[in-house]
Amino acid sequence: MRRQTELERRLRSVRALGEAISAMKSLSAHHLREARAALAPAHAYRAGVEAAVQRTGASLPAGAGPAALLVVGGELGLCGGYHRDLVAEATARRAALGPGPTYVVGRRAQAILRRAGVEAARSYPAPTSPRGLVKLLLSLAQDALTDYVRDDHASLDVVAARFEGVGAFTAVSTRLLPFMGSGAPATPPRYVSAEHLRRVAVREALYITLHGVLLDALAAEHGARLVATQAAEDWLQRRRQTLERGLGAARREASTQEVIEIVAGARARAR
Repeated sequence: MRRQTELERRLRSVRALGEAISAMKSLSAHHLREARAALAPAHAYRAGVEAAVQRTGASLPAGAGPAALLVVGGELGLCGGYHRDLVAEATARRAALGPGPTYVVGRRAQAILRRAGVEAARSYPAPTSPRGLVKLLLSLAQDALTDYVRDDHASLDVVAARFEGVGAFTAVSTRLLPFMGSGAPATPPRYVSAEHLRRVAVREALYITLHGVLLDALAAEHGARLVATQAAEDWLQRRRQTLERGLGAARREASTQEVIEIVAGARARAR
C-alpha cells in the first residue's frame, strides 16, 4: 500500500509537470511564429533606415574610455544550451574588450554571467514576445547612447543569438558603436539644424539595429525552447508510462494480497 501511494504521488507530479511543459511549448510556438513573421520586414526596414541615415552624414566617433558590452539573453530557462552558448561568447568578448560596463537583457542571462564573473552595470527584463520589444528598446537605446557620450566609451558591442531555424542559432558579437557616416549630407536640412538631424539619425540607426538584434534573439530563444520542451515532453511521456505500469503492478499485488488474507481468514474461521 505504501508503494502504491508513493507511485500515485509521483504520477500526479509528472502529469502536473507535463501540463506546465505543454503550456510553455504552446506559448513558445506562438511567439516563435510572431517573431519569424516580423524578421523579414524588420530587416528590410533596417536596411532602408541605414541607407537614409548614411545620407545625413551622421556619425558618432569612438571615445577614449572603456568599451561597453550588451548581452541579450532571456528571462526564462528550459531552452537547452541557449544561455550557455551566449554566456560563453559574452565572457570571451568581455575579456577581449577589457574592463568596461556590461549591460544585460534577461534575468536568467544575468545570473549565469554573474557566476562566470561578469557583473551587470545595467540590467533589463527580457521581452517574451515581439510586442514587448518597444518598451525595452526605448530605455535600452537611450541608456546606451547617454552612457556612450557621457563616459566617452571606445565602443559598444552586442552579443546575441542569431536565428538560423527552429532550434538552430549562433551566438555572435556585433559592433553597434562607433557609427561613422558618409560625410556631409548632400542637401543641407531645411527645417532643423544639421547637428540636430545627425543626433536624431544616430539614435534612429541604433534603435533599429537593436530592434533587429532583439527580434533575432527572441526567435532564437523560442526556437531553442520549443525543441527543449518537446524533448521534455517525450521524457515525461516515457516516465508516465513507466509509473503507470508500476502502479498497475502495485495495485494487482495489493489485490492479490487482499484475496490471500480473505481466504486465510475464512479458513481460520472454518477451523
